[in-house]
Amino acid sequence: MLASAAVALLAAATPALAWGAAGHEIVATIAQIHLHPHVRHKLCHILPEAAHCHLAPIAAWADTIRRGYPGTAQMHYVNPKGDHPGDTCTYGEQGWINEDVNVLTAIMNKTEEVANSAADIPLRFLVHFLGDMHQPLHLTGRDRGGNQAIFRFEGRVRNLHSVWDSGILLKNIRELGNYTTPLPSKQIESALPGAIFDPYVRWIVWEGIREWWRDDLESWLECPVDGDPYPHSLYGAPPSPHRGVASSLFHGVGNLAAHAAEYLGPLSWVGDYIPTDGDHTGNRDALLAKTPQALKTKGGKLTGPACPYTWSKPIHAVNCAHAWPKEYNGTGPLIELDTPEYLGRIGEDKVIEALLAKGGLRLAKILNEILSGGEHTGLYVNYVEDV
Repeated sequence: MLASAAVALLAAATPALAWGAAGHEIVATIAQIHLHPHVRHKLCHILPEAAHCHLAPIAAWADTIRRGYPGTAQMHYVNPKGDHPGDTCTYGEQGWINEDVNVLTAIMNKTEEVANSAADIPLRFLVHFLGDMHQPLHLTGRDRGGNQAIFRFEGRVRNLHSVWDSGILLKNIRELGNYTTPLPSKQIESALPGAIFDPYVRWIVWEGIREWWRDDLESWLECPVDGDPYPHSLYGAPPSPHRGVASSLFHGVGNLAAHAAEYLGPLSWVGDYIPTDGDHTGNRDALLAKTPQALKTKGGKLTGPACPYTWSKPIHAVNCAHAWPKEYNGTGPLIELDTPEYLGRIGEDKVIEALLAKGGLRLAKILNEILSGGEHTGLYVNYVEDV
């Protein structure tokens, strides 16, 4: 009976791993390309020696150490209330299921930590969470972010999350027939890690960032002058910084489960997915102080380089526009996704490439500013002049 319960709990609690290692490393590589030389050099003094001053080797690290950092489990995603793509896409209008600890608040917190300390571990988390935020299925709770939505892809049974995690991405990398030789750009080539996805990154940067999306880059990096909304209902006041009875009860149960996990042997992972009060200490008050309403009252503005809610809202919309087939209802024969109607439209609209590009450029923007003390802002772009 205990073994059966363990299997059931594992199925319910296993978290999603956004983008897979390749996606996270691509985001990190695109960021590396657009770092100012001074910031690139500074990475050598922050990252472990084995990373060779490059973000890509540490980009997927946060998915490998969740048991060691149990308070970070919910930082990989955010679940809006009332959200049910592709029928209904809502992103905060009705509030949030994991309001305190989620990928949006984690990015704000880790940005501040790196700005204040330039430390290795907060930087690893920041790099990873920026990647997570640009995987649309990490911004919805339907069917556990698509992990329980079963389809066919290339004839194989896959859940929707894994299709967006790695299925489409690896197919794109595998089928790209050019960009296998170096570009006439030291800026780009010096940042490539010598990985199987190097040609794909060349294509995204050389044709995408340099041409297709050139006029969109400024809007991609823009943040609201009055500050980025803290994740709460857009139509209500910010939540109270004091927990209610129900919330306190939940966290009491969380503490109990975390302590009990020490004695459960194979079930010890349970504690990784139930946040305790210690995981929230100071986070909520600090974030509430930065809401647009609070800043307006104080006469101040939040001018930091990251605005995860603003950036992620259009990414969430991808769930309704491209990710979730409207005919899917969880019953009937499995739907094949490798079709012109589904995958063809994703390819024509360059959805995956744009998500990876946005993630990399936004990460570069953040790191350029916080690791240079504000001396360098925006992106470093010098593609051909430095050959």
